[in-house]
Amino acid sequence: MANAMLFDARYWARRDALLDPLLARVRELYSPEDEAALRVVSADPAVLAQRSGRGFVDRDTLETVLGNLLELVAPGSHNAQAEDGQPEPLRRALAAVADQLYAMVVQSLLAAGERSQVGEQALHTAFALLHALPELRERSLWNRFASLRDPAVWDAYLLHHCQLPAEQLPEIDFVARLEDAIRRRDMGHYRAFMRQLGCEHIVDYQLQLVTATYPGWRVLLYHDVAHALTLSGAAPGDCGLERRPVPFLPRAIAELGGRYYQADLHPETRIGDANFLDHTHRGITTGQTGSIGSGCHLLPCTMGGLSERVQQRHPLVGDYVFIGTDVGLFGSVRIGDGCVIGPNTEIHGRVEVGARCHIGASAFIGTIWNGTTRPGRIVLGEAVRVGAGTILENASQLDLVIPAGAEIPARSYVTNDGFGRPQYVRG
Repeated sequence: MANAMLFDARYWARRDALLDPLLARVRELYSPEDEAALRVVSADPAVLAQRSGRGFVDRDTLETVLGNLLELVAPGSHNAQAEDGQPEPLRRALAAVADQLYAMVVQSLLAAGERSQVGEQALHTAFALLHALPELRERSLWNRFASLRDPAVWDAYLLHHCQLPAEQLPEIDFVARLEDAIRRRDMGHYRAFMRQLGCEHIVDYQLQLVTATYPGWRVLLYHDVAHALTLSGAAPGDCGLERRPVPFLPRAIAELGGRYYQADLHPETRIGDANFLDHTHRGITTGQTGSIGSGCHLLPCTMGGLSERVQQRHPLVGDYVFIGTDVGLFGSVRIGDGCVIGPNTEIHGRVEVGARCHIGASAFIGTIWNGTTRPGRIVLGEAVRVGAGTILENASQLDLVIPAGAEIPARSYVTNDGFGRPQYVRG
């Protein structure tokens, strides 16, 4: 596919035909206020058509398209207002982003050596992603809402204007009500609670603060876009479009997210929504075969692999999990729903942590290879409590099972007694 033919008459006709059903699908998502705030940066087709090199993705174009996608999910959140102050008509905005996505996908396919039906495949990919806007907007909103867990959203400006007595604020469990709203999937539940306190307007200010200044939801949108470009099968919305994995581009998006926000999220990691990435500038890493559920609160941590084989080799994290600062999860670790993992803890190897477990700070839980002997698993039953500074390791071929509800005192040293039961060497 020659560069000169990247944007030919057939492209413009196909693009315009695809815009109408896309517009019908997404129109109701945008209020008049959204459309007034929406600002999309266009790009010259001649620039988009320039070859980027052997797998190299043009960073300027990528930054532009990602900024435009941020605008489409949260109008007014990224691009400055135009000098003429005129809003961006939705159809024109969608067309501009479609052109940019199409060009980037074409460039990636050509760099990978694809030659057959490249233009049609790129059109399908670009419009399939735009047909996912309802889901992308919903996920983005829940990720921003989840960021209200941060007590810093009660900033000096808000506290100065807040009518709640200063001595009353520490007694109100805002986070519990927020998490209840996430579990119910009803933001109105939290608003009703704030309305009872006479300060529903505070929610809007806090969401605006998160949208304008918090990086977590932005890098999660980057990840959602990159992940969508790794998928196969029918596109959302019964639009008749087919998706195929795109080479190079998903990894380029992930790399840019790491550069801007220090969150290295592999594009194939499966991540739910309503997640709060806290202080991403300290670094958050996920791996290709891992997953993170919904409703999680993640401080800077590493979820890495141990095996060099093409297999499940990264952690699987459930829903409503809290992971503290400098936690390391390595290998095929499984973390159940509702767990709390304290800071500086390391869990690696064949470890399964049941639901609602609480693991204190600076603990070590791991399976130990003894020569060439593969160790059994470490299995923590539900609601196990592991005290801070504990070492829990298994070098036996038998599974080490910690029964549900067990409590391991702080600074314990626990091994396998040879029969699959915990043996307290120290504790």
